[in-house]
Amino acid sequence: MAFALAVKKLIPTTFFLFVAWQLGLATADPAAQELLIAAGQQANVFDHDTSPFELNIDFVMQMNVPTKGHLTLKWEGEERWWRRIITDEFQQIDIRNGDELYISRSLHFTPVRIGELTALLHIGDHAEGLELKKAKHQVERGLEMTCLQVRRRDTRDEPHELCVNSASHEILSDEWKVPPDGRRRQRYSDYFEFRGHRYPRKLELFVNGIKAIDATVDSLTTAPLDQALLVAPKGAIERRQCPDMKRPVPVKTPDPMYPKSASENRMMGDTIVSMTVLADGSVDDIQLIGSATHSMDDATLQTLKGWKFKPATCGAEPVVSDIEVVVSFRLR
Repeated sequence: MAFALAVKKLIPTTFFLFVAWQLGLATADPAAQELLIAAGQQANVFDHDTSPFELNIDFVMQMNVPTKGHLTLKWEGEERWWRRIITDEFQQIDIRNGDELYISRSLHFTPVRIGELTALLHIGDHAEGLELKKAKHQVERGLEMTCLQVRRRDTRDEPHELCVNSASHEILSDEWKVPPDGRRRQRYSDYFEFRGHRYPRKLELFVNGIKAIDATVDSLTTAPLDQALLVAPKGAIERRQCPDMKRPVPVKTPDPMYPKSASENRMMGDTIVSMTVLADGSVDDIQLIGSATHSMDDATLQTLKGWKFKPATCGAEPVVSDIEVVVSFRLR
C-alpha cells in the first residue's frame, strides 16, 4: 500500500528580492575562502559604493508556453531602485524607496518565474556569512573550476554547490536541491567588464534539468535614477522593509489531506500558492499560482485559510509580508 505524503515549503517572497550569499570564514580551506570572496566581489554590481546604473535584460521563460519579455532595473542603492518586468500578458513594477516597497502588477499575484528571474540577477550580492563546507577541483570541457559546497548559517536550508572559474574568478553555476525531489541550477556565462566588476551577459535557470529561464543582458550602463520614478503608482501594494526584518514564523500550519481520489489513482503534483501574512498573524489574499490537480489544489486552498503565523517584524513592530507555499503531494 502506498504512503501518501503532502510536503509543504514556505518561501518568503518579499525577502528573496536580495538574497545574500554569506560566507563563514572560520572552518574551511583558506584558498577556497579567498576564491569565493573574490568571485562575489567581482560579480557584485550591486555593491554599496557604486554609482547609479541601468540594467536591461531580454528573457524567455517557460510558463504554460515559452514567454518572451523584458526587464529594466534602475538602481541607485539597496533602498532606492525601480524595476519593471513586461511580457505580452503581464506587467509588474516594483519600487523601493527607503523603508517602503511598492508593487504594482496587472495580475493579483506575481508568477513564480518572475520571482526566479529577479533572484537570478543578484550574483555575489553581499558575499559574507554562509558556511563553507567543502571544496573540490575539477575540469569540465578543458576549464578548471572550483566547486564549493556552502550552506546558510543557522538554517536548515539545503546546501548549494557554487562553481567558480579558478583562473578568472567568474561564477559559473549555483546548484541546489529543492525538497522533496527537485533541483535548481543557475548558470552564468559570457562575462563582460563593468566599472571594475565582471557581469554575465548570459543568465539561465534550469529546473529539474529543463531550462526554465534564458536571459540575456541587452545593456548595463551608468545612468542616474529619475527620482520621479520612486513615487508609488496609484493602487500599488505597499510593504514595509527594514535591514533587520524577521520572517514570519509558522505557528499553526496543518498539512493538507492527500485527496483520496488522487491517492487511489497514484496522482502526484505540486500546488503553489501565494498569500499575505497580516500583522496579526492571520492570512489573506490566497492565490493559486501553480496547479497540480483540482482536488490537490482545493485541499491546499481550504487548509491554508486556517493557517496562523507569528508575523514578520521590523524591530519589535509586526508588519505585513508575502510568502509562497509549495505543497508537494507524493506517494511513497
